[in-house]
Formats: sequence, structure tokens, C-alpha cells
Amino acid sequence: MTRGQFDLPDWLIPNWTRLQQMLAQQRLPHGLVLGGLPGLGKRQLAETLLARLLCQQPHQGVACEECKSCLLRHSQNHPDIKILQPEEEGKAILVDSVRKLQPWLAATAQQGGAKVVLVEPANELNINAANALLKNLEEPGSNTYFILLHHWPRPLLATIKSRCQAQEILPPHEKLGLRWLQLQSSTAIDEELRQVMTMAHGAPLLALRYLQQGAHATRHQTLVDLTALLRNKASVAEVAENWAKGPVRQVLDWWLQWLQDLIKLKQTADVANIRNQDVEKLLLAVAKKTSIEAMFALYDEVLQALDSINKRRNINQQLMLEQLLYRWYQLL
Repeated sequence: MTRGQFDLPDWLIPNWTRLQQMLAQQRLPHGLVLGGLPGLGKRQLAETLLARLLCQQPHQGVACEECKSCLLRHSQNHPDIKILQPEEEGKAILVDSVRKLQPWLAATAQQGGAKVVLVEPANELNINAANALLKNLEEPGSNTYFILLHHWPRPLLATIKSRCQAQEILPPHEKLGLRWLQLQSSTAIDEELRQVMTMAHGAPLLALRYLQQGAHATRHQTLVDLTALLRNKASVAEVAENWAKGPVRQVLDWWLQWLQDLIKLKQTADVANIRNQDVEKLLLAVAKKTSIEAMFALYDEVLQALDSINKRRNINQQLMLEQLLYRWYQLL
């Protein structure tokens, strides 16, 4: 965990400043939701706040990093911190995890200060876990704080949101995000940086992860597959089978971006309006032969499919992809 605002990326400073003001004015809510797209640094901001809440000798509004509480936090052995998260990545947070917190919540803070529960991601609380947490949010113990990280666009239960105060973390200005990304990846060329930033909806940390994972290669193959379908050089079943083995959520998200560009192109006939300039030729070809109604219909279907995945509905992903890809094939 870091030393405070000096280690936060520039786009998080306004959020951190607001949190410091709340602390100074004793207005910090006991339930705080930090919401935003993945890859904006919500966890880093939450840890900076957590460190300040637990520090015994805060200096200039941030944790001192030297007191006993700070040293315990650094050793990941602080008795007044609880992390509520899924037992396995991609799974839900279960009610048993919330129930296990109850004796700890009822006890006095061992370091004599605050107690903090960090919930990540809060949108992975299943209904029973959320209901179990509600009582704690409604009647928090003295000097007890809940920091919930909400990863958009996955929904957060309304009952949880209503018991908390929310703060939105927004993507930085494009130039600011690109400058940060350049400092983290000096070997990447500007075109690659701009592409992964677009892929990540302007979220620099996610863009960096995409760059490190070579996700732009997956994106390129997705484009190749869509083009091959329209040219009858690949079958719907073949492409759907390959996509189902990969990052389906990412692929659908990128496809939605291209469909948005396609709709803009159809409406304006101006390629300057599209964000994904490398897809220009494919989009122009489709726009010339497809009605705007068909584009919107496919966009809605892909959006619904992505929503189903985000809400963990039990669906046959390969069959779902086959249906979507067939609709794409029918555009021409």
C-alpha cells in the first residue's frame, strides 16, 4: 500500500482531495462506494484512504508509513483490516464470507483506532451476501468503515447503493492517460498506445495490462475473423468455437465499440467520427450495404449478451456467439 496522494496517478488527485476534505470535516461516510471502469486505480485510491484511516500519526493528510499501525499494514498483518472478496477469481462473494466478519465487527479495534472493510468487487456480492452486509451498513459500529469497489458496467445491487455514498472515478483526459501509459511502457510505439487506450475505454491501468498481455493481437484476430465471415472464408461455427475459448467478455466489448463506430459512420458518412480508425475499411464496406435498423438490432443483441455475461447468467456462450455471428454474417 502506497504513501498517499504522491503515488496516486494524476487523474485520481481530485477524488483523493475530496476524500481528504471529508476526513478533515468529519463527513466521511461509514459506507463508501468507489465506482468506475476497471483499470482506473480504484483499489489504489481505496488503499490510500484505508491507510489514512488506520494511521496513528497522519502527516499532511496522508498516512505516516512509520507508526505501528502503518507497519502492521505493510506486513499485511493488520488486525483491523478485513478484505471481502471472492474465494476464486471470477466467482461471487458468498454469504458465509460476510457472516465470518460479524464477530470481528462486534469487537473493539485492536489498535484503538478505526476498523476498515474493503469489498472488491462489490458487484460480485450475491443476493444473500448483500443482504447480510446491509445490516452492517445500516448500523455500522463506532469508527468502522466499509469501502466498496464497484467495477462498471457490472451492476451493484440497489439496496447496497442506497446505504452508501458514492464517488465516481472517471477516465483521464486522453493526453493525460497516454502520457502516463508512455511512462510505463517506453518501448511501445504511439499507435499501439492509442489502440490499447481505445480498447480499454480510456482506462490507463487496463490499457497497460492489455499491452503487457498482447491483447491487441487478440483484437486483431477478432477483426480477421469478422472479415473472414463476410467473405465466406470462415464458418460461423468455427469462429464461435474459437472465440468461446478466449476472453469472451473482452471480445464482445471490442465488437460493441466497432458497432458504435459503424452506426456513427452510417449516420454521418464521415470516417473522422469513428474512434477505431484501423477498422475503417471493414466498417465502410458494411455501412454501404447495411441498413441502420440492422446495425442497431445487432448492437442491441451484442449488448444484451455482454450484460448476460456480466450478470453471470447461466448461458451457453458458444451458442450465444453463433447466434450473434450469424446476425453479423447477415448484414451483407
